[in-house]
Amino acid sequence: MSFKLSMVVSTPEATFKALAIKSSFEQAVRLMGELGFEGVELSIVNPFKFDLRRVKRTVEDYGLEVPALSTGLGYLHYGWDLSSPDPSARKAAVSVVKGHIEVARELGSKVIIGLLRGGVREGASPARRLRLLRSSLLCCLERAEREGVDLLLEPLNRYETDLINTVDEALSFLEGLKSPRIKLLLDTFHMNIEERDIYSSIREAAGKIGHVHVADSNRLAPGLGHLDFKSILRTLSESGYSGYLSAEILPRPGPLEAARQTIEHLKSLLT
Repeated sequence: MSFKLSMVVSTPEATFKALAIKSSFEQAVRLMGELGFEGVELSIVNPFKFDLRRVKRTVEDYGLEVPALSTGLGYLHYGWDLSSPDPSARKAAVSVVKGHIEVARELGSKVIIGLLRGGVREGASPARRLRLLRSSLLCCLERAEREGVDLLLEPLNRYETDLINTVDEALSFLEGLKSPRIKLLLDTFHMNIEERDIYSSIREAAGKIGHVHVADSNRLAPGLGHLDFKSILRTLSESGYSGYLSAEILPRPGPLEAARQTIEHLKSLLT
């Protein structure tokens, strides 16, 4: 099995709880490099207020990669929503994805479409929201295709969104977009909630997996819950995936301890 390891990090103002490391991006990059990670995934609140030059220089200094950029904080902080019935919210969300694409082009990253597609919206028509999401993503994909950047659609659990919760739903949605620039992001925490069989779902997604988030069943670091990561990693490898395993986890028992637990446990499974 051959994978690279990274952590999802963000800045102190980020409201999302499943971020073990919240500091300046420069400090987070240094810490990940010192701990032995090969990459650092950036969860950015606003790509238009992001110091690309400084972060890029720090990443290069430590010999790290930025496998992906997360966009979900835009929904949590500003209400940007790719499936919103409000045209202004959709327009803002499309604009921010395009902003992430520009940053991703410079960093050699992919752009995640997770919570930015909208959360749980009671009383709204799922079919209409999917149509709005499709229309928004087609606008984003025009830019992604032009810039050579992949988008990553992440199935999320039902408590966070009521749009696209399973791998099967995500694959069906991808078929309608007909773009080589959009792939799946598989997240073991969400899969543990929504998939009947994690291993079968990984096999079903073979050839479409662009990135993987790892968190244990309780959203703690791998090895602190009940998920069988050795079997999960073997199935990913057998399905042809050999990219990044990026930890999106709670900072427990503490940020540094969570990061160390992640890299030590995953490396023990890869030897």
